[in-house]
Amino acid sequence: HQETRRRDMETKHGKLAEDIIEIKGRSEDLDLQMEDLEQRRKDLLPDANKRRMVLIPGGQFTMGGSQEESPESERPPHPVDLPDFYIDAYPVTNQDYREFVNCTGYKTPIHWQRGTYPTGLARHPVVNVSWQDAKAYANWMGARLPTEAEWEKAARGTDERLYPWGSRFVDDRCNFNNVVGSTLPVDEFPLGRSPHGVWDMSGNTYEWCEDYYDEAYYKYSPSTNPKGPEGGQERVIRGGFFSETRTNVRTTHRSSAAETHPRDNVGFRLGCAADG
Repeated sequence: HQETRRRDMETKHGKLAEDIIEIKGRSEDLDLQMEDLEQRRKDLLPDANKRRMVLIPGGQFTMGGSQEESPESERPPHPVDLPDFYIDAYPVTNQDYREFVNCTGYKTPIHWQRGTYPTGLARHPVVNVSWQDAKAYANWMGARLPTEAEWEKAARGTDERLYPWGSRFVDDRCNFNNVVGSTLPVDEFPLGRSPHGVWDMSGNTYEWCEDYYDEAYYKYSPSTNPKGPEGGQERVIRGGFFSETRTNVRTTHRSSAAETHPRDNVGFRLGCAADG
């Protein structure tokens, strides 16, 4: 009797060991399939990004300001030559960022609850993301952050306009001056688009750029495709936000923030090279 039970147990153990080997094999197969899918996703990204983004033609534009309200950091105005590049038509939204969080397990912005953004804010720009968080999202998307020069050209075009829509300030073309006191959807102001058709570059939220910040950078920056100083304490943020005055939502306005520091008034958009 005991012998029979012993044999039964051995058979069960043998079967169990076989099952474990089979499950491990299946798991490895699944891992390989997932890796394959991820590689395919990455391979498709460069073309997908270019289809989604706006092409900004290369050539020269004037960077910086010479108006009375232009502080030292915006001076001198100087010609900058850029190659063709692409930039997002809109800032990255909460909805976009949630997809990244869901797919990668990346940490959520501090004000989100139970893994998602507050109700009704799907099309609002994501905020409370540090420069490093923005870089992680950009890498996942096969893109990068725009340089400060790219950002300014996309916002003002080649005619030295002070605001994305022109040089005369118009109240109902951006989210500024605490009129609402919080973010609005990224497609709220069609009349506020830049000459290249890029949305929401004035007010609503500041946007991270790739570059380190130096207040005096324009005094020594190269005239061809400048990419910011070699190092620094903070990164460039551009565009102003929902509480700023009209002076600080101009296309030339420069500001900065520590790259590890998320803020509830800073978001970002993506860019990429045209030849990449």
